[in-house]
Amino acid sequence: MKAVLTARLMTGSGLDWLRAAVGSAWLPLALLLLALATAFLFGNDRDGFYRTSYHDTLTLNHLAVASNISPEHRFLGFYRRWQDADGVSSYNLYNRFPVGGYLLIKLFILPFGDNLAAQIYAARVLMLLAFAAATTLAYLSLSRLTGHRWIALTAALLTFASPYWLYFNDMVSTEIGLDFFGVMLTFHGMVLFIQEGRFRQLLVKSCLALLLGWHVYALIGPFVVMGLAGELLRARWTAPEFALRIGIRAVPGQLFRSRYLSLGLATLLFGMALLSFNFANEYLALQGETGLTQLPSFNAMQQRLSAYNRDGDSFFPGGWPDYWRRQFYRIGRMTTPYALPGYSDSWSDIYRENFQFHHFLLGLSATVLALLGLVFARHKLLWATLILSGFSWAILVRYNVAFHYFEAVFYTGVPLTALSLLLLYLSRPGGGRFIAALAAVAALVFGWSAFQMAQVGYSERVAEVRGRVMADIQAIHDITEGRTVAYNGQYSDIAKVALHYLRRSIGSRSAAEADFLVLPLRLEGLETLTPENRRIFLYPGGPAGAGYLDGILAQAGPPLIEGNFAVYRYTDRRNNPPADWLFYVKTGCSPGDRAARFLLHLTPVDIGHLSLSRWDHGFDNLDFQFGYYRWQTGERCVAARRLPDYPIAAIRTGQVAADGNLLWAGEIALR
Repeated sequence: MKAVLTARLMTGSGLDWLRAAVGSAWLPLALLLLALATAFLFGNDRDGFYRTSYHDTLTLNHLAVASNISPEHRFLGFYRRWQDADGVSSYNLYNRFPVGGYLLIKLFILPFGDNLAAQIYAARVLMLLAFAAATTLAYLSLSRLTGHRWIALTAALLTFASPYWLYFNDMVSTEIGLDFFGVMLTFHGMVLFIQEGRFRQLLVKSCLALLLGWHVYALIGPFVVMGLAGELLRARWTAPEFALRIGIRAVPGQLFRSRYLSLGLATLLFGMALLSFNFANEYLALQGETGLTQLPSFNAMQQRLSAYNRDGDSFFPGGWPDYWRRQFYRIGRMTTPYALPGYSDSWSDIYRENFQFHHFLLGLSATVLALLGLVFARHKLLWATLILSGFSWAILVRYNVAFHYFEAVFYTGVPLTALSLLLLYLSRPGGGRFIAALAAVAALVFGWSAFQMAQVGYSERVAEVRGRVMADIQAIHDITEGRTVAYNGQYSDIAKVALHYLRRSIGSRSAAEADFLVLPLRLEGLETLTPENRRIFLYPGGPAGAGYLDGILAQAGPPLIEGNFAVYRYTDRRNNPPADWLFYVKTGCSPGDRAARFLLHLTPVDIGHLSLSRWDHGFDNLDFQFGYYRWQTGERCVAARRLPDYPIAAIRTGQVAADGNLLWAGEIALR
């Protein structure tokens, strides 16, 4: 058998077999699916939390919203429901995204009942399926645009092997995985529309994408504007005469017949209907006590569309030049597979975005290459739409993009275009087998990148801690099922993230009104109802749990600042390592006290502990609203914030009114 196989490979029939395999339609797709399977295979945190920063926080936030989506609440998006002593409910709303993505997540987690670990696993598998589907749609679209399956496969695999994609591909969020799947679904519809005139399928795909998220507008916008402009120009110069008056006469008819205009108007109206549904739900949930411009979703939109933060400062110290420098840096990282040299084995290398000039230069070069390639490419409209989609979103929603580095995945169109056009150029001298060999290397690079990413930050200790947290949360969930719970204090690292999901239960704003009290501290003198828990603790509510604050303040000693609020520093020595907290305490709070924003600026001993965007300021900004960190205890209102683990040299804290005036402030020198 071996001799026969060797003889066939040494003859023309063997070469014919190789050529047939390289030219087959199924082999590139099979290789793509095999490579994508590594993203499922090497993941080791599907049912827990240990990926830092936005990854775990957004995962739990969106899971909480999805678990609460129901006809009972008119499909309102909220992650926590409070109930006062009279049984009146109020909500912490997170209703800014279309309901379709949350319904899809709910569909996946519904079969697993109250098994939180299984729900998390199912939701993350859904995100990986969306990631795989987006990659496959990118491959299918590029295959049509380039006419070369191996080029499409190579470009798709190298692009989706970027550190941003492999870090966030299983983050449960309607604004990344599902949203980008909608973007690539719509782009594939655009390709079929341009090449085959299939407009209805494009319209259906665009509306399905809008059910999953708003990012698709960044794709539809350039496509409609450039397509409509092209039609109007053609109508102007193909009029019976070149006279201006005849050209103008031809424009209105062309305009109203335009498929591009129909697409733009239809998707705009559909999106407005979805947004109106959200606004109406919020208005009813808030019992009509606020106007349109005060609704949480409206405020969230206003913030994302603004170039300024709440303090009126520029959204980056360097303004627009610094903003675009960082965006090209992100594009450079999107263009570089994670397996290639230059990335550390720390997740902080991703979420801290330590600026490196070679990534900026690579991102700028990839963008220039993609734009120059349009001169020689067919289907210029489609390529240009793919390139500009990320930039149109970065300009429109600049404040959100500035501080949310996971938004970098929406620059995917730049490396997809640059790599495709570059490989088209290289395929002429290299031939089909050369590109097929590159595709095989790209598949190996993708698989190795997925494997490397799965190893980052993982250890047996992390796995053990994750298991304890899940056990703690499950135990508290089972005990408090159907009862009111007071969640007091800010929760640290993994415990904070996991508890965020537990908050989908009915909560109470006061420990005195609740059946149970959940704390991140194990307090002396109070009996815990979950003695086996190690990181999150359950205490009896009502009068039985009313003395927890007195115990904390007694151990904290005298206040560090005597402002409008007395500020205490408490060290939880039961935590390993010890954790430092700030407690803001006042007896007899007014509504203004609770409405004013708390100022909290921390100056570290080593500036290296700050994110890059904070270096120019020299301090960490942990400003917060009272409502998110309140401890309600009878007549006293208390806010508690855990301090970061890094050494702190000084603390400046106080309160700022809604009009920006400083109400009170003080400084604490620690070193």
